[in-house]
Amino acid sequence: LSLLHFISWPAYGTEPSLDASSPIKTTVTLKIARGSGNYPPLEMVEQGDLTGLHIDMIRHVAQKLNVNVEFLSLPWARAIKYFAEGKVDAISYYGYTQKREEFSYYQSGNILSDTRWVLIALEERKHEFVFDQNLSGLEDYIIGVQLGYSHGMHFDQMQHFKRDVAVDEFALERMLNNRRHDLAIMSYQEFLGFKQRGDFSGIVALSPSIGLDPQYLAFAKTLDVDSSREKMAKIFSEEFKLFKLSEKYRRLLHKYDFDSYQ
Repeated sequence: LSLLHFISWPAYGTEPSLDASSPIKTTVTLKIARGSGNYPPLEMVEQGDLTGLHIDMIRHVAQKLNVNVEFLSLPWARAIKYFAEGKVDAISYYGYTQKREEFSYYQSGNILSDTRWVLIALEERKHEFVFDQNLSGLEDYIIGVQLGYSHGMHFDQMQHFKRDVAVDEFALERMLNNRRHDLAIMSYQEFLGFKQRGDFSGIVALSPSIGLDPQYLAFAKTLDVDSSREKMAKIFSEEFKLFKLSEKYRRLLHKYDFDSYQ
């Protein structure tokens, strides 16, 4: 799949500084994998339409670059598998790990948001859990984690904790309510979004938070024989940097009330 039969530059005043030999000619379609769940306010389906802060950011930058985007919503483990095998061009809402870097192009400009990781628990049990950011004191508790997720570099490195894998966020909710899990780890932004929709009733986020990690639009290294995806990653990164300085980006943050999710 050759992506870089590309475009004329748009934008906010300054062209990205790229190799002049990059073939920039005509419109292309970018296939982007994402998790099939709803992750308000970042990525969710409303009235049958895919929307959210990440989705609007990607679509805006793609439009500026004359790129069509096609989102492929898959169970998260399958989304990562497709991405790792090069069956799609990119993946959204994607954290960094050393293992993932083997098959992913990460660019600093392609950060979509930062995830604050928190532990959640039944409200009636919240006083049982006393811990610091190293989670000292939680070694005997079962912590629910989500299938295929990186839960941030800090937590991922703590291999001595008792983890139990759930297929999705609502399985985590059920496991807490059934007391099969003592705790679960989740993005604070997602947790607040679910709470606003009436989910996770009787469940609270605990303090302190246990990490803050960037979430990327990453591009696939696998099958990138002509380096077109690597070039696309750099082009998107430069355009994202410009977009994040714009008034339109600030309006987008306001539209999704993003500050209240921090």
